[in-house]
Amino acid sequence: MATYKEIKGVTVQTLDEDPVVAGVAGATWASGGSLNEAKRQMAQFGIQTAAIVAGGITGSITTNTEQYDGSSWTEVNNLNTARRGLGGIGLYTAGLAVSGWVPPATAVVESWDGTNWTEVGDVNTARQVMGSSGTQTAGLVYGGYTASSPPGTANTELWNGSAWTETGDLNTGRNGLAGSPAGTSTAALASGGTNPATANVEQWDGSSWTEVSDINTQRQDHVAGGTYTSNLIFGGAPPSNPGYNAQTEFWNGSSWTEVADLATARTQLAGSGTSSLALASGGYAAGSPDANTSATEEFTTAPVTAAVLKEGMIFLSGGTTLKGFGKAAGIPAATWSSGGALNTGRNRAYGSASGNDAALVFGGSVPPSTFKSETENYNGTSWTEVNDMNTGRRGGVGTGLSSTAALCNSGGNPSYIANCEQWNGSNWTEVNDVNTARGETYGGSGTSTSSLIFGGYTTTRVGNTESWNGTTWTEVSDLNTVRSGLAGAGASSANAVAFAGDVHPTSPRNFNGTELWDGSSWTEVNNLNTGRLDLSGAGATSSQAIAIGGSTTPNSEDETETWNGTSWTEQSELGTANRYAACGTNGSTVSAIVSGGSSAGPSQNETTVQEWTADNTLSTVTVS
Repeated sequence: MATYKEIKGVTVQTLDEDPVVAGVAGATWASGGSLNEAKRQMAQFGIQTAAIVAGGITGSITTNTEQYDGSSWTEVNNLNTARRGLGGIGLYTAGLAVSGWVPPATAVVESWDGTNWTEVGDVNTARQVMGSSGTQTAGLVYGGYTASSPPGTANTELWNGSAWTETGDLNTGRNGLAGSPAGTSTAALASGGTNPATANVEQWDGSSWTEVSDINTQRQDHVAGGTYTSNLIFGGAPPSNPGYNAQTEFWNGSSWTEVADLATARTQLAGSGTSSLALASGGYAAGSPDANTSATEEFTTAPVTAAVLKEGMIFLSGGTTLKGFGKAAGIPAATWSSGGALNTGRNRAYGSASGNDAALVFGGSVPPSTFKSETENYNGTSWTEVNDMNTGRRGGVGTGLSSTAALCNSGGNPSYIANCEQWNGSNWTEVNDVNTARGETYGGSGTSTSSLIFGGYTTTRVGNTESWNGTTWTEVSDLNTVRSGLAGAGASSANAVAFAGDVHPTSPRNFNGTELWDGSSWTEVNNLNTGRLDLSGAGATSSQAIAIGGSTTPNSEDETETWNGTSWTEQSELGTANRYAACGTNGSTVSAIVSGGSSAGPSQNETTVQEWTADNTLSTVTVS
């Protein structure tokens, strides 16, 4: 038998142990030394290996203070004023314990010198469960719960080492928010909280707050580690439901990404440190009954000396096991998260994408009778309005590899039109018409120069398939099952997969069939797990596709399924059920985006955007 080297001309590296994922993406939570007493709502400040917790509530509100040395907690001198929900600022040898609840809320601030607590200047607005940043001589507190109504204040105060001064308010007043413990008095972050519940995040520049990208998991009573450009939030609770969060999210200065979860889901915990070396302490966790916890966890990235995994790497681990590292292996753990909202809400729009960081949305409608020509370009964070199409329309399909090269095919305005337009990254140009004008959402695959369109509705549901060679459309073999409301994926006019759709008047009308195109004809293959119509589809080839959302009439659905060329597998659900959403057919199974659409019915037009992301994952490679 030929060896791998004889076939490929290269060798496979043999390693004694697996390399690690670099940076925050590969970081993990590990158990640290437990607090001496289980408690929640404490102040915490310092770094992962040298921190202080003070106050909080055990069975009663306490003055107790504990110091962490990286492995264990030691009781040290107590606060002068017992309180819970207080803020912590600074380092373990030089910090502040700010305000809190006695009850009622107190304005008292105490300064820690590494040995003792001393009362210093009071804040102007007494509060609890607020955000905080900075140092013992230059601090910032913001938001929190006050005795006034509504309880979530927007008030922000600046400390200069001797007195507090009121400064620019938050845009959204709230309590139970997280700050940025390693931030400064001139550069801070405020995330989440409630009054009412919010996922809102704001960034402080020393004089004012600016809204930036929302967190993925809305929460309150959570904490953070890090700065305003590199932050970590963890724990907390869903704002309107009982329960506890273990989710951890990382902020890179422009967007939030979910990373490793806490081992113990909890709320009202304490946190400090940086985005690469964070500390989580205490809190209120699930139990029987629910109770305070003394658990401490440490979040740590891989050391710089560790061997680092790189995408596409294949190696022998321990000399016997062949392993690979890539995003495809991470699909089972892939998740949906919120993206930047569209500027113009719409449903039945068209899309083109190469992934969730480069997408185009165009056309669509605002029910009952407004047909949109607006085009928006996505950079992974926000949408920018660019030049409009020549003819507004809805309910067709967009094809294209990226946000710089797309094709808008047919659709309704309000009757079905054969018009086709091509996007070159700047402008739309009318090109040759399709042969069969159609709408009501049909399938497509390919690029702006090599596309396939199939199915849809004329005066009845059709199976018509047409192939585009960059200049003209040619009718080719029909689908085996005529339908509208289907989705498709694939790389070109010679490579496509068609799935689901509406086969009314057949009952049930939500179809689960799948067909593969080989360049000349369609072949029926394995069905979806959940039949549906008006769904979205993406995929780089006919053997790698993703079916997203849709409707089972009358309900919008949140199901996501991936196709591996043979069968469909159910994956993580959409955050919000959706139908009639735009989706780039050339997005991949590891990076896709759905935009606009409706979470309820045909009359809705939403700005909602959801992004699908699979992370690089280490897996065993099976060879035969």
